[in-house]
Amino acid sequence: MQTHHQPDKRERYAALRPFAFNEALNVLCVYDADLIAAIFRSEDFRTNPFADHYRTIAGRTGIDFRASIDALDHVPFSKEGEEHRCLRAAMSAVVSGDARGHAAGMERFIGDLVGALFVAGREVELMHDIGRPIFFELFSRWLKIDERPFLKESNISQVFDGAMSLNRRKKVNRALQELADALAERRDAIATTPEVAVAMNVLGNDALTGSLVLSLWHVLQLHPGARLCDIAFPQHLPATGVPFIERIASRDVEIRGMKVARDQKVRLMIDATAFEVTGEEADLFFGKGRHVCIGKPMTLAIWRALGKAVTALPLRFMPGELHLRTGDYAFTYPETARITLHD
Repeated sequence: MQTHHQPDKRERYAALRPFAFNEALNVLCVYDADLIAAIFRSEDFRTNPFADHYRTIAGRTGIDFRASIDALDHVPFSKEGEEHRCLRAAMSAVVSGDARGHAAGMERFIGDLVGALFVAGREVELMHDIGRPIFFELFSRWLKIDERPFLKESNISQVFDGAMSLNRRKKVNRALQELADALAERRDAIATTPEVAVAMNVLGNDALTGSLVLSLWHVLQLHPGARLCDIAFPQHLPATGVPFIERIASRDVEIRGMKVARDQKVRLMIDATAFEVTGEEADLFFGKGRHVCIGKPMTLAIWRALGKAVTALPLRFMPGELHLRTGDYAFTYPETARITLHD
């Protein structure tokens, strides 16, 4: 069972701080916030070349994983140097265009969405009713097209999962190929290239929806039976759907008392700082340094708009079921998160 899915993970993480070697994974896991931030900023650690893993599997099995490889080859945080700069610039051009207008539009959308859904006597399923609509609205603004007619699978971000079965990889690959084909057909309408648009979907799908829904659920389950308008929403996301990010040591290095051998994989457990974040520490959810998340300003704007809309209501609520996606080694993703509203 993955540590980031365990109910007692905070106690477990605290016991493992600041770092511990996981023999089963052959990975050095880091749990301390300051050490995680230092590694994010360090030039002595390189990114995980996700696409190369698929190239190895494709070579070994003869299965065509070109859609997965192409998607991962266009993800900035899997690259370094000039490749990273070019891919990051391409995505930044989409995300930063009319940023204020998009933020204002998302706030209006979220206000209307919450107002229509949060009604006394109604059960709200936070992923289906809140998380997914917010994702589609944001990407329709960024990419200039509505993806709902052709983006049917919500599993595309699992392409990052290094522990998936072969059958699951093939399913994700098919979904990515379908998305790439649909975007290629709309090449003249979208705000960037189809390849960059696919990569943006891969980066934003599970990370955005998982983080928003987990954070909303966490805030609400702390106050069962309370009126929504009496809850103080944090300005930063208290939870993340991305439990860890990996780096690889480029040389033998010692950093803040931790010795790492060249080519050793290091797993930065950013989930270990979840639920108790304040100020700068919350930024760990978005990375640090040259690979800081491009979508950070919009994600925080959406989270704050969601808090504003929810806490404007005098309704009371009770949390219901929360079920995480099973067999997931890359994300903490709620398949179901329900609340019931009443006067």
